[in-house]
Amino acid sequence: MFFVSLPVQVFSQNDLDIPQLSIQTQSYFHNPDTGTFIYRNAKVEWEGITVESTEIHYHPETNRLTAKGYVRVTEGEIVAVMDELEINVKDGTGIFRDTIVYDASNKAYMTAKEVRRVGPNQYVAQTCTFTTCNPKSPAWEITGSEVNYYTQNFSSSRSSILKVGGIPVFYFPYLAWPTVKQRQSGFLPPEYLIVRSSLTKWDLGYRIGIPYFWAIDPEQDLTITYDWVERRGPGLRLDYQYAWTEEVRGEIKYQEYFERGPRDPENESGSLSADEIESSELHPQRFKFQFNHNQQLDGRSRLIASALVYSDSQFQKEYELIENPAPNTAQNFSANINRQFPKGSISLSATQTRVFSELALLNRKINLTQVQYLPALTFQFSDAFWRSGKSTLSGSIDGSVIRYYRVQGYNGEGIVATPSFNFQFPFFQLFNTSFKIGKRVSSFKVRDPDVPGSDDEYGFQILDGKAEINTTLSRIFKQKSGIFSRFRHLLIPRLQYDYIEDVEQISDSGVPFGEVISTRRIATFRLGNVLLAKRRYFERSVKLTYLSLDRMRRRQMDAVIIRKLELIQGKEFGSEKLFVDQLDKLFSGALSAQQKDTILAYAEKGVVPLISSQIRGQTREGKSWNMASLNFVQHYDVLKKDPDFEPIGPAIKGNETESVQPSCSRTGCPLLPLRTSLIFNPGPGFSINYFNRYHHQKRQ
Repeated sequence: MFFVSLPVQVFSQNDLDIPQLSIQTQSYFHNPDTGTFIYRNAKVEWEGITVESTEIHYHPETNRLTAKGYVRVTEGEIVAVMDELEINVKDGTGIFRDTIVYDASNKAYMTAKEVRRVGPNQYVAQTCTFTTCNPKSPAWEITGSEVNYYTQNFSSSRSSILKVGGIPVFYFPYLAWPTVKQRQSGFLPPEYLIVRSSLTKWDLGYRIGIPYFWAIDPEQDLTITYDWVERRGPGLRLDYQYAWTEEVRGEIKYQEYFERGPRDPENESGSLSADEIESSELHPQRFKFQFNHNQQLDGRSRLIASALVYSDSQFQKEYELIENPAPNTAQNFSANINRQFPKGSISLSATQTRVFSELALLNRKINLTQVQYLPALTFQFSDAFWRSGKSTLSGSIDGSVIRYYRVQGYNGEGIVATPSFNFQFPFFQLFNTSFKIGKRVSSFKVRDPDVPGSDDEYGFQILDGKAEINTTLSRIFKQKSGIFSRFRHLLIPRLQYDYIEDVEQISDSGVPFGEVISTRRIATFRLGNVLLAKRRYFERSVKLTYLSLDRMRRRQMDAVIIRKLELIQGKEFGSEKLFVDQLDKLFSGALSAQQKDTILAYAEKGVVPLISSQIRGQTREGKSWNMASLNFVQHYDVLKKDPDFEPIGPAIKGNETESVQPSCSRTGCPLLPLRTSLIFNPGPGFSINYFNRYHHQKRQ
């Protein structure tokens, strides 16, 4: 038996079937009787696998490598820390005992009593927990009797239980999820949906979609989905997306269903008689085409173009499950060029829209009275005239110049402009107050080409105003532990009054263009509750070990830098930020960003939190997000105080209460229903929404 006290690097194994091992160690023992090598404070590397431990045993005859105590295994983005390791260096199979596996690509932790490495980047864990939180105190975790983990692929778990805050909330006999970080081609999770209806034309049965994602290159991809609809037949969906440059992106989508059987002319002809439908029309083509293009022309200009085509009026409701398509689009083509200025913007657009006349598959007639904008110029500009402290007086103007067209009915051109003034100022330093007043001025010239002498001119001037007073009360709640570091509760009471002048809006032609404006005198009290949250994120610890510095020396890094780094050798920092801050202090800010990245690449990264007193240093705060909101809105319609009030202009909108009820006496019912809305958003991809209207008259 012999002993070497100097750090050495050994290249072992000359057998062609066995990978060559690179061994770095401070010292090693060799037992000639058993042929076993014992390496102290060592690191062994082969075929992308790295094993580090305070003591490693290698058995050349059996190709077996074992380690106990503190053991770390690194394979690509996978880092595992364990108490005991057995691994075969020839075929790569092995066993990790009492281990935590960290996948840096997905920021996921897997904790298990035993994990078997069955192949490159493939692991099978028994009695395992999986989470993306701190594994010592996870906000959520999935426990499974067996977890098959495949990095950059799909992983699965059997007999799994989802726990939130340590409480079981759901059981999954089988669960699968993707572990892919980068875009790569492959099958996506299948889609399954059941659509049942008592009407045959809406009864689809089950729908199965099998999508395949093709990553053509970094700038474009294509998703091909095969659909099977039980009561219709096969379908195909194509979704092509591109981002050729930072300024150019868009998508092209096409889907078509190849229905087996004929359609029912008795129930799907609409206003047409079933006898008018030819037998060849009973197998209509069912498709949808969509195109969107967004391109930045220069630093201030952008081009947006889009197209949308449906084969028939039932496609949206039947295959997209849109209960009431509005509009029931047949075709929509639009192009828009927007130019930004320091104090406003101008947009030039053209739109052509065709809408089906009714919801009937076999009747494809178009509503010829639909308006087309050819073209439209819209503008908006604003500026502040005066400022003093928190008080501001500003003005704005917005509007449009329109040329519109109908296949049947009145065509014309018009101009609409709304100048307004807005005065904002604090009230007793506690409340924000604002007054806004403006006037909408419009002028139109119209004519019906099919009706001689139908030329008409009209215009309206409508005054509107708005007053508001509000304030914000807030309180911050700090959490010393757990997934969230801080909460902030905002209480926002807001009192508003809206006024719109009552103006007659008719013309000789009887067809004023655009949306008419109803009179309004409504007082509104809003009480908003907002809960903001900041999440606590765990960060891996960083340490410069003897092996780290030794690798730097062998790469011939600057000796002066290495000598200074020896001052912090063995010291563990709670995060990369703390480590980089220490480098700045150590080198007085003389290191470049590239040098810091190089040193950080050689440093050893931790996997699990340090001792409790050091956990805080390993966390960082994320960005604040709106976790929950609870809002109450109460409208009071002043116009409804008089039950006999009749506007000279368009009918009042939002007429939700009857003007005369016994409970309202003789003054009508100006108190409109109370609206309550709740939104709870605990994390990305999941939210709970609740909305309620309480009718004061009906007590519901």
